[in-house]
Formats: sequence, C-alpha cells, structure tokens
Amino acid sequence: MTHRVLRALAAATLGLGLFAAAAPALAGSTAGGTYRLRATVPVACWVKPTSPVMAESGRSGEVVEACNSPGGFTVSAQYRPLSPTEKATMFYGDRILDLDKSGGQVLRRSSIATIRSVSYRFNEVELEQPLILALTIQPI
Repeated sequence: MTHRVLRALAAATLGLGLFAAAAPALAGSTAGGTYRLRATVPVACWVKPTSPVMAESGRSGEVVEACNSPGGFTVSAQYRPLSPTEKATMFYGDRILDLDKSGGQVLRRSSIATIRSVSYRFNEVELEQPLILALTIQPI
C-alpha cells in the first residue's frame, strides 16, 4: 500500500514538473505570459465540546465551533424528548435557552464563517432521567 502511494506521488510530482516546464512554450513566443490559477476550497464545519454536554444544574463547559461557509452556519442540539414535568435552562454563549421538549434546539446561528470557543452552563435543571446533548453544525 505504501509503495503504491509513493509511486502515485512520484508520478504526480513528475507530471507537475513536466507541466511547469512546458507552460512557457504553451504561452507562445512572447516574452511575458499570463497564467490564471483558480482554487476551490471545500466547505468544512465541525463542533467539538471539551467534554460530554450533560444537562445538570451548575454543569458548564466549552464548545469549539468551526465553519468556513461564507453564508454562516447553525449549531443545534439533539437529545431525548423531555416529559411534561422536565425542564432545563442552558446558557450558551450570550443566549439563555429553555430546552425544547421535542428533543431538538437551535443553540446558535452565525451569518459568517468563523472559529470560536463558546462557554455553556446549565441552570434550573429538573429531570427524571439523565439528559445528554449531541451537538451538530450545518453550513447555511
């Protein structure tokens, strides 16, 4: 496997070298030439808490959000549905959120690409069973 990868890299390097050597000839006989280079950067987003996000009164932590989508992104939490008697309040960055009983909550929307660390803390948690939040991030 390693030999195949090395051979492929060597072939790619050789091909790029041949292209670079042939490029001036392709530009014509003029002394100057113009090259147009275009690159496309794929959209990449990730969200990573420093520890499991578990709803318990006073529990806090950090989440790193990263997304290079020019339109921004949305960070959401998925969890088990809450019973009518359960509730949990979460401070996420500068927002105060009462977790929706349905089992899903948008935590933050950003209109720009960014990497940042967000603090969270739970307050006023009344649960019959443990509640762990799974965080996801989606480009807009």
